[in-house]
Amino acid sequence: MAKKSLGGKVERQVGKLKDGLKDAAEKLTAEDPEPRTQGMAGHITGPNYKRAPSRTRDELYADAKRLDIKGRSKMTKAQLEKAIRRG
Repeated sequence: MAKKSLGGKVERQVGKLKDGLKDAAEKLTAEDPEPRTQGMAGHITGPNYKRAPSRTRDELYADAKRLDIKGRSKMTKAQLEKAIRRG
């Protein structure tokens, strides 16, 4: 018997919480002067995205040596990066 009364009480509390969250969401949506859409997500994060700091040619050369990439001594930094990405 106690479980039924506790279940009903919990259900009422959950219902009140859901209603409160809906009200809060509606209030926030109404107050937002420029609502954001999912289509804008890339635009918002895109320009501020920062690439990982570049590694020096010596660091790239060491990785190429570890991977036993042939011709690494004559490669430019860009060529080393590309060769390392290919593995």
